[in-house]
Amino acid sequence: MADDMEIYAKFSARGYENPKLMELALNHPNAYRVWTWAIMYSVRNLTDGFVAEIVAKNTLFAKKKDLEILENLGFFEPNTMGTGDGISYLKGWFIHDFLDAQGRSRADVEELKAKKAEAGRQGGIASGKARAKQTGSKGEAPASDVLQAPVKQTESKTKPDTDTDTDSNLLITPPTPSKPDLAGLLDSLERLYPTNRFDGKTSQARMQLEIEWPKIVRAAGEADPREFLEAKTRAYVGATEERFVKTFSRFIGGELYARNWEKPKPETQSPRQVQPVKSRSQQNLEANMAKTWQYMTEEERARYSQGGFNAQQG
Repeated sequence: MADDMEIYAKFSARGYENPKLMELALNHPNAYRVWTWAIMYSVRNLTDGFVAEIVAKNTLFAKKKDLEILENLGFFEPNTMGTGDGISYLKGWFIHDFLDAQGRSRADVEELKAKKAEAGRQGGIASGKARAKQTGSKGEAPASDVLQAPVKQTESKTKPDTDTDTDSNLLITPPTPSKPDLAGLLDSLERLYPTNRFDGKTSQARMQLEIEWPKIVRAAGEADPREFLEAKTRAYVGATEERFVKTFSRFIGGELYARNWEKPKPETQSPRQVQPVKSRSQQNLEANMAKTWQYMTEEERARYSQGGFNAQQG
């Protein structure tokens, strides 16, 4: 039998059906471990879902890559709750939807403990009065003496929350910032893509788009992420020969939307120099001279070079 002081964290029994959680567990198992340990740590230590960086690295043994994955996929949210007087805030992360899933905050737990302690105190007083009344009627110690005796208080044990209400036991679901109508977006992108290269209507490609959406939002900056992705897709398809266009899932998975695509300009060819057309008589003369040169002796060639066959020998 489990100890009554054991503390439990809530996890949905349908977690394996969540595509985001599946993607994290299958492709990033160590980051998945850090996420589950972080939930248990926060429940155990009443941190309301906050995990300091030093705790993540030294207690949960999280690597830098694990923390980046959890933040990019939305499982961890960076702590941006600074103060107005310039004091730096503690560096770390909040587990997304922690309080919604676990159901109780630190304040709730402490309030419950205080109520149980007060109930125990009141119960002790009532029990003391009952005993005093009983012993007083038997001629033993007077009631006033019994009431003056200190009542030993024992710390009440808080049993684990066994509430299985569906709303409070939901899976912690990472956010998808500015999540658009994916079906409508894919319809628009399909019209921009070569028919035989668009696989965006498959469940795998759609899930990949949903996972990549936080990165697309960051890449878009101040621009509308939907318009940004449509523009980048149009530019990529326009700047790439159709036979070299990658499938849409590879376009998303390879983050090709983060590049600048421009259609290559056609090369300008230099004008060809047109040689003047020679007359037939000129062509015959040159052919005869070439043939004559072939049968000349070295002496005849030298004389011809100096002034032709009629040149005087020096």
